[in-house]
Amino acid sequence: MARIPLVEYETAPPEVRALFDAHGGRGQRNVARLFASQADFLAGFYAFVDGLYRHNALPPRLRELAYLRASQLNGCHY
Repeated sequence: MARIPLVEYETAPPEVRALFDAHGGRGQRNVARLFASQADFLAGFYAFVDGLYRHNALPPRLRELAYLRASQLNGCHY
């Protein structure tokens, strides 16, 4: 059981629901639903994610190599 309750789309405040809608709608990942308990924090999280994934200057091939290398260095299964 999570110590911090996850925010569901249906019960989210209007400002959080607007952020959810702008970033994928109802199908939010648990991390976004966790951060949604604080709308300002969720907005910052989405700005960070947008910078990493949507406005990235690296070509997809180099991004994938970076993911693979990070997984190797951390002993993760990819």
